[in-house]
This record gives sequence, structure tokens and C-alpha cells, in this order.
Amino acid sequence: MPTPTTYAPAKQFVGIAPETTQGTPVAMTATVLVAEFKPKDQPKFLEDKSWRGSMATDSFAQIAGVKAAEFDLGGPVYGDGIGYFLRNVLGDMATSATATGTGATTLAAGAAAGASSISCVASIPAATIVQIGTGATAEVVTTGTPSGSGPYTIPITGSTLQYAHASAQAVAPSTGPYTQAHSLLNSGSGQPLTHTLTHFLGPTPTSGARQYPGACFSEVSFKWNAESELLTWSGKAQSYPSVALGSAPVSNPSTILPVASWRMTAGIGGPAAGGTLVNTITDGEITIKRELNPYYTTTGVQSPYIIQRGGVSVEGKLNFIAADESPLLYMLNNTQPQLQLVIDNGLTGTNKIAIQFDVATAAFTDVDPDGTKAAVEYGGSWTSVLSTTNAGGSGGYSPIKVSVTNNATGF
Repeated sequence: MPTPTTYAPAKQFVGIAPETTQGTPVAMTATVLVAEFKPKDQPKFLEDKSWRGSMATDSFAQIAGVKAAEFDLGGPVYGDGIGYFLRNVLGDMATSATATGTGATTLAAGAAAGASSISCVASIPAATIVQIGTGATAEVVTTGTPSGSGPYTIPITGSTLQYAHASAQAVAPSTGPYTQAHSLLNSGSGQPLTHTLTHFLGPTPTSGARQYPGACFSEVSFKWNAESELLTWSGKAQSYPSVALGSAPVSNPSTILPVASWRMTAGIGGPAAGGTLVNTITDGEITIKRELNPYYTTTGVQSPYIIQRGGVSVEGKLNFIAADESPLLYMLNNTQPQLQLVIDNGLTGTNKIAIQFDVATAAFTDVDPDGTKAAVEYGGSWTSVLSTTNAGGSGGYSPIKVSVTNNATGF
């Protein structure tokens, strides 16, 4: 008797890569470390129930309709991987780096968003990582082979410019660590880029993997508990229907470790330091939600024409040891304080991982005392109030800004 064919779930892994065109699958460029991935293809079937003189109520035919997919995933937060999901759900990402201290120049002419090259006063060698601009419109790109005799045309490899940059803005060779500031995208169509997720599970012929292209996240949530948990995340997404991958993908997991929740600091009414540092928060969560709607058109194709992203909202919960009535008074007095949460792995240089959540205005809407435990506690729910303070380079308003420091690029 031949050995039965089986597949061990322990060998599964998930890869990801940003797409150029929504729904066109691309090969994974990174392995994202997750503890859960639950995909579900969702074809619709159209029933023919026209009368045929038969004593039956079932359909006489099941005709293929449109199809899409959805999935849930999550696990510990890895500082060099969570940026894929934040950029997908929010869209605006400014990136700053650490200058190498040599070879800096400036733009010889303005550069438009979407450009694939820049004009610089001085030449820059190929394969140099540079930061263009500063602040909310800073971005980090890799250069191609320069041309010209001054000013010099510097190609950008692997991407295009996210922001427009004025002449004379700084162009500085850089290295890690990098900080990506994620805010709500408000320019252009307001549609963030999409990603292809690759799931190696085993049964798929040849490759053992299926791809989920055009992925759009409807929810990205974070949870922490200082006593018992790592900082964790979970997400919900919709995508185009899965397709079988042609060749086997290769897992290349990061060596960066997740961070324990006790390392988090919190600030209410100001930063998570000094006089606004709050030492009584035990656990909490933050949830970023986004409206999604797949549209189907009469083009002879079963897959969506587009998965449209709509509005974003942010809400959360915080549990306090009741040193005083402050949590209750946030609600009763409608003070709507600033909220900042920072978690850091305590390392330096390219090993540094830090995540900072900034909510300029948090409206506490439901705060209840709990007198059933060893110490009196308060549990408080809050919602974000839109603010220009949290906005990124695309302007407008944003309910949150999440800044991630790591040694990774290419989200």
C-alpha cells in the first residue's frame, strides 16, 4: 500500500509584496511572521429555479457568478513586518533614515509624485539608498545608474516617488534604522497601494502555494497586556480570488523578535514622558477600521473591477488601575486629551524596533469603574477625533499616526 499523501500545517508560511496594479499578483518579496492565516475563497453561484413541471424546489442549475476572497490573519507584532499592513489600511507613508554623513546633494529641479527619476546637482552612485526631503514628505529610495554631466539624472529603482519635491530639497545618502510614519492618505484617489499575499500550505500542485492578489485591509487591530502578552495584532482583508502559484516560494523569516507589552509607555494629555506619562494602564487595544466595497462590472471577468477603499475610523480601549478618577473625568468633562503610546525593544542602531501610536484627540465615550478585583479599576473606551496634527504628506485629516522604526524598506 503506498504511503498516503498528507501535508503538515506546521510547514506553512505567508509571504507578501506590494503590487503595481491592484489584482495583478506579484512574487513575494518578504516573509511575514503570523500565527494565524485563515483564507476563504468566496465564489457566488446563481440559481436557475424556473418552473419545469417537477415537484422539486432545488435549482435546476448552479451558474458561476462573480468571485473574490477574504482572510483573517495576525500574531505577534514584528517591527520589520507590520508596516505592510499599516500602509495597506492607511496609505500615507513618510520614511526618514539615518544620514551616512557623506555624498549629500540637492535636487536641481522639482520632482513630481510618481516620477521614476530625479535631477540632482551632484551625481550619486548606483544602488545608493537616499532620503529625499524631510518631515511629512520624506521618502527613502534606491538609486540606479546616473547619467548626464551636471545636473545629473538619477533613476529610482524598484519604485516611484510617493510625493512631489521642490527644487533644492535635500538628497542624502542614508542607512538604517528607518522610521515609517503611517497616516491616512488624502491625496489623489485616496486609494492606498495593494498587496499580494502568498500562502504556502502544501496541497497546491507544483508550488504548494496559493496567492491572494489585490488584498485590501478592512481592519488592523493591536492588543497588549503588560502582565501576560506580547504586543499582538490581527487583521481582516478582502482580495481578488486566489490563484495557484507556479513555482514553490521560499520562506526567509526575519530574525527580529516581537516585543513584550511591559515595555510600552503611555501618555495622556501629552507625550509618553514627563508630566503626562501615565503609569496605571494595564492593558488595551487600538482598532483601525476601513470601509471596503468590491465592484463588479460587465467586462466578462468574474473578479472585481476594483476593491474600493472608503473612510477610516479608529477606536480603542484602555484599562487603568484607579489611582484617581482621571479616566472617568476624561468622559464626564469631555476633555478629549491627546493619547500617545510608545513601545521599544530597548536596542539601538539597526536592531532598534519602536512603534509609536499618536492620537491627537481621543474622546472617551464609555468609562466604567470595576470594584470586583484586588484594586479598583476603570475600563475606558475612546474614539479618535480627526485632526490635521496626525496628517501626513498628503494633507487633510487623519485619525491616527503610527510611526515604526526598524531596518526595513519596501512596504
